Amino acid sequence: MTKVLLLKQSFQKIDNMRVNNLSDLQIFSEIVKLGSFRAAGQKLNFSSAVVSKRLQRLESQLGVALIMRSTRSLSITEEGKKYFKHCQHIISAMNEAEADILSTNTIPSGTLSVSVPDYFGRLYVAPLVPKILKKYPQIDLSLNFSDQFIDIIAQGYDLAIRIGDLQDSNLIATKLASDQRVIVASKSYIDKFGQPNSPQDLVKHNILLFTNSNSFNIWKFNHTSKKQQNIKVSGNFQTNNCESLNQAVMAGSGIALRPRWDVYQHLKSGKLVELLAKFPTPALDIQAVYPSRIYLPYRTRVFIDELKHSLQQQVEWNY
Repeated sequence: MTKVLLLKQSFQKIDNMRVNNLSDLQIFSEIVKLGSFRAAGQKLNFSSAVVSKRLQRLESQLGVALIMRSTRSLSITEEGKKYFKHCQHIISAMNEAEADILSTNTIPSGTLSVSVPDYFGRLYVAPLVPKILKKYPQIDLSLNFSDQFIDIIAQGYDLAIRIGDLQDSNLIATKLASDQRVIVASKSYIDKFGQPNSPQDLVKHNILLFTNSNSFNIWKFNHTSKKQQNIKVSGNFQTNNCESLNQAVMAGSGIALRPRWDVYQHLKSGKLVELLAKFPTPALDIQAVYPSRIYLPYRTRVFIDELKHSLQQQVEWNY
């Protein structure tokens, strides 16, 4: 029989062993170290009969006797001595691997892949990156900025930040903040065209539209009767780019519906004016979504916590 065939057969034997049989190695090792079935069983919480049966199974799988038994004593065979050395290496490696995995639940580490909306990500996630990397130096952070819908499971992301209703209901979501929308215009537009006094008046105005939604031209308002009021609006400019829309509204080109977090500084400086404040629009949720709540990696958890805390500390989210 050639060495190649012998090696192949050995690997086949190893491959046939199941994960639960790794405990048989521990049983065998304890028998050798303690010198009796009973002592090994007491340490591992097994009866002597179970210890004997598990040793027999291990010997059967290997095709050799590891321990010679008599009524009064045990003796380790040559094969058993060799195998014991290997078992010690295996058990040590298992313990080391377990300690390594457990440490990730106390020290955030490893690669974290995150998908974020482009404009929101540049404003609120990117500035947080240096702090996270400094605080958690063992995290390798990968950020993808995109307004396209991403299947995070299929594309291998650990986490995504989503604004609005979730399309993939199988994901777990954690709310980070409320995305309150406000209707705004520049003073120059108001001076020239006046301002709406009710949602219905919007149909008389030029509306600048953000197209990253299937219902971008239907503006919704919370009615006093707790029913939602929908107004269909139109105008001469549509875009899927937040910065272009903001430039147009500040230049006096029309009225826009914008997230408060996006235009807060412009409202504060007076470059923009909030309209129809008595007719609030429904807030959207900004959420962190991930595949599973069970065994959520610590690196993912701390990223979510850091982002949530950061948003809550900024005045534009509480304005």
